[in-house]
Amino acid sequence: MHGFMSYRRFGKVRSLHSDRAWLELGRYVVTELGLSSVARSLRSDRAWLEFRRYVATELGWSSFAT
Repeated sequence: MHGFMSYRRFGKVRSLHSDRAWLELGRYVVTELGLSSVARSLRSDRAWLEFRRYVATELGWSSFAT
């Protein structure tokens, strides 16, 4: 899981798909993007930030990825 090793002490890392992993940081989830992934797949009711290969999304109180 390239890119997540330095964040392990701050949150949990789980695999969503074989080509993706996410990291929970409090209210935010950081997702590593595949080369074919695009940010428009995120729901419109969530805030997001894109930086290089990662997208950070703000979790709502009623939603949580498992």
